[in-house]
Amino acid sequence: MSKNRVLIIDDDARIGRVIQRVAKRLRVDTSVIDNPDLFYAEYQAYQPNIIFLDLQMPRVDGVELLRKLAESHCNAAIILMSGMERNVVETALKFGKSMNLQMSGTLSKPIDIFDLESVLIKNFQHEHKSTGSAATATRADLRKALDCDELVVYYQPQVNLKTGQISGAEALVRWQHPEHGLLAPDTFIPIAEKHADIIRPLTYIVLEKAVKQFKTLEESGDDINLSVNVSARLLSDLSLPDKVEQLLKQYKFSPHRLILEITESGAMEDPSLTMDILTRLRLKNIRLSLDDFGTGFSSLVQLYRMPFNELKVDKSFVMGATANKEAAAISRVTIDLGHSLGLDVVAEGVEDEETYNWLGSLNCEMCQGYFISRPLEVAAFANWLRDHKGRQVAVLR
Repeated sequence: MSKNRVLIIDDDARIGRVIQRVAKRLRVDTSVIDNPDLFYAEYQAYQPNIIFLDLQMPRVDGVELLRKLAESHCNAAIILMSGMERNVVETALKFGKSMNLQMSGTLSKPIDIFDLESVLIKNFQHEHKSTGSAATATRADLRKALDCDELVVYYQPQVNLKTGQISGAEALVRWQHPEHGLLAPDTFIPIAEKHADIIRPLTYIVLEKAVKQFKTLEESGDDINLSVNVSARLLSDLSLPDKVEQLLKQYKFSPHRLILEITESGAMEDPSLTMDILTRLRLKNIRLSLDDFGTGFSSLVQLYRMPFNELKVDKSFVMGATANKEAAAISRVTIDLGHSLGLDVVAEGVEDEETYNWLGSLNCEMCQGYFISRPLEVAAFANWLRDHKGRQVAVLR
């Protein structure tokens, strides 16, 4: 049997047949159904790697099926198909992601054959290896990963948009799995977040590794900021400020060079407790960044009350800003809001020079993304810093 199996659900049987013909040319097994009532039974029996899902169907719509797939912990790549307005489709895509589904893209109707082939080939190349390994991970697996020191830290450089100089880097955890290789955080962090006895030590391990490695960089003359993500679960731990301070003292790392990134939704779960912990961190000269801004549901009043130094524009807005007027408007408003509150603004997901220059025109302070560099392991990051030291990143590209 083919390694890749495609399940197509669309009440228009003609569309199903078109996708099936293209998939078969690529020597891929397919199953097509046009009755949404039969979808779930076919999904369980067929166990597809990729699902093409029509959003607008009679009796049972695509959103209902997404919810059902999430309840089943579906690991297949999901491509949404629809002739609806783009903002409706994008909202459905975001809904699927919020349910931890592997949303892999969209196809507009009428379907373009070249777009269809591109989507199929892209998904076959990825083969979703990390998704499969994450699906089988358990609390015990993650506990073993912590005990066996299998977590590694990668660094994504951040650039000052005004000067083009390197301003810092974000620490990003990876799991060096003994069987599945290097796993990205989205394949195991959602599982870790469900267990306080896993995510708390994991966060501290990443923090300590990053501080220790950055101290070595500091000693070699690279004086840049370090950003580290903090799980929302630690915002209920009143000892967090003291633990971080103790760690910094242990490695003689300057507190003002550490930026703790806290997600918007996490910061607002218990505002009173969060204000207690964040204020004490700021009193210790540790800087704070509000991560993924715009993806949560916090009020501006709560944001105003929190002692943040920095606001990060989520990559889901930045990546689409030059082609999507809504994404551009949200990015622009977020940057203006940050400035009005006296915060520095960092844009994530900068993939090309056009976006880089556009953000610069909005006076956004810093950015990160593949246009600057992919996340790098510590030795490669040290070499990257050496190669770019004192030179403008945008000019080098």
